[in-house]
Amino acid sequence: MGLVDRLDGVETRDDLVRFLGEAIADLSEGGSSWENTSLEDFLEALAGWLQDMPGVFANRSEPVPEQPDWKLVARMIMAARTYE
Repeated sequence: MGLVDRLDGVETRDDLVRFLGEAIADLSEGGSSWENTSLEDFLEALAGWLQDMPGVFANRSEPVPEQPDWKLVARMIMAARTYE
C-alpha cells in the first residue's frame, strides 16, 4: 500500500505520526514519487500549496476546512511532495 492509499487512514495524531514515518521511508527508499526532495524545495512547495489551498478545494467542489484536522495535514504533506 502506497502513501496515497494510506492517506485516508489518517484520523488521529498517532495515525499522522505513522504516516510521516512511512513518508520518510518512501523518500529514503528512492522517493520516485517525490519531486521536492530537498527541505528547501519541500517547504517552498508546502507554502505554495497552502497559499493556493482555497483554489484546490474549489476545483474539487469542496469547502475549505475552517479548522485543519490530521488528515488535512497529511494531505498537505502529500501535496508538497510534488507541488510546483
